[in-house]
Amino acid sequence: MKVEGGFTKVNKQKLVDQVLIQLQSIIQSEKYEIGDKLPSEAELMKLLNVGRSTVREAIKILVYSGSLEVKQGDGTYIRSTAFSEESLEMNLQHADEQDLNEVIQILDIQISGLAAERRTESDLRRIKQHLENRNHFLKEEKYDQYLKSDLQFHQAVCQATHNSVLIEMYDSICRLLLQMLPALILDTRDYYKENTLVHKKLYTAIEDQNVKEAIKWAKVNIKLRNSLKV
Repeated sequence: MKVEGGFTKVNKQKLVDQVLIQLQSIIQSEKYEIGDKLPSEAELMKLLNVGRSTVREAIKILVYSGSLEVKQGDGTYIRSTAFSEESLEMNLQHADEQDLNEVIQILDIQISGLAAERRTESDLRRIKQHLENRNHFLKEEKYDQYLKSDLQFHQAVCQATHNSVLIEMYDSICRLLLQMLPALILDTRDYYKENTLVHKKLYTAIEDQNVKEAIKWAKVNIKLRNSLKV
């Protein structure tokens, strides 16, 4: 159902995913130009029929894509009307660690649930292959190859969402993380062996198309990762 400003109320499922798509579409439409102010957070909640946290998560992701800019105490403004992979990566490179970690967590949870819902047999084969690779390299203590395979596993999960916006965002984040490999190897040594079972459980949930379990294990992985941060 269309409502004011070209927005459409969304269903309760896949909220962040749907809000991202709608905001991106509105930003690129003729209704808005660079420098225009979006409706307030409260207005977006009403227009889209979603909660405050969903609006905030979607806006935060689009801020790091370079599409939006939040001015504290003023509102959210359109910074770019075209999604730019280059501008996203530039924003990510200048983001502080906490902000970047929050965006990764939001995406990991969202893509895990969507992957469980939408995965194909081809998606499963790709995810399983990267899971086997990461486990093999871990046993061999080849940590650089392990981390690359781990990122490829999560990218394969993201590809199973079949959402081009999420895939492009996640690929940009993974490219940045690859540049940080030496630091990641040192910072996450104690995390390696602890999270193998978690990743197997995540894969099984996606294979079984169990959305709740996929989200659960994505959250467990995040909690474990955060608990072992130096």
